[in-house]
Amino acid sequence: MDKYIKVREREEEILDLVIESYIKESKPIGSSHLCDNHHLPYSSATVRNIMEVLEKKGFLSHTHTSSGRIPTQEGFRRYVGHLKEEDIINDYPVSLDSYSLAISDTEDIVNYTLDVLAKESGYTSLVAISSSSVESGQDERLFFRGARFILEQPEFEDIARLKKLFYILEVKITQLQSLLFSYLDERIKILIGDEIGLEEISDCSLLVSGSKEKSLSFGLLGPIRMDYVKASSCLCAVRNELKKISRGS
Repeated sequence: MDKYIKVREREEEILDLVIESYIKESKPIGSSHLCDNHHLPYSSATVRNIMEVLEKKGFLSHTHTSSGRIPTQEGFRRYVGHLKEEDIINDYPVSLDSYSLAISDTEDIVNYTLDVLAKESGYTSLVAISSSSVESGQDERLFFRGARFILEQPEFEDIARLKKLFYILEVKITQLQSLLFSYLDERIKILIGDEIGLEEISDCSLLVSGSKEKSLSFGLLGPIRMDYVKASSCLCAVRNELKKISRGS
């Protein structure tokens, strides 16, 4: 049993390293890359064997143009399943001291949330709120900011893929708004690829949290190869700040 546990732990360790390296490098990761950049107690051959096992289990996939491997949606799902909020906050603390807290109405809260999330994460921020709550009388119930960050991601150099994404943001905006509203609770929900349920953004990930006091949901949209720890930490910081605002502190 102990031997089995050690094998599983070794696989988890290598899977995490592959995913974290892939997030940073945006290219297939090989065993030599892991051995060269991390102090692993295994040989390159052992790491390669472990990666082959992970591929057979569906957590990694082999590209035709490289000897390295990339994580699958199942691999990313297993990775984020191990993330704990307290660890996220400790590993990637986000300071909001540089942002103005001069908030007097719902529209200010929407703009504050959009600005902080987009600037701190480097991904596209979203806020869903009922139109009756927006004092300016605007009809939109879903707001987004930082769409330019999408253009910086290598995944969206494909024009066809980019068109699908903006089709969601501009045409199917009510579907995206409904999706965010379905996660109004404060607990961070991570939807990866097909889990989002919208074909046009099935190669993206969506992280969502909410504020019941303010009756709004907010989230981050980015490629599946997004930094989930950083994005989650940004959501935690904004959520906690909105709590303070609700308490009047």
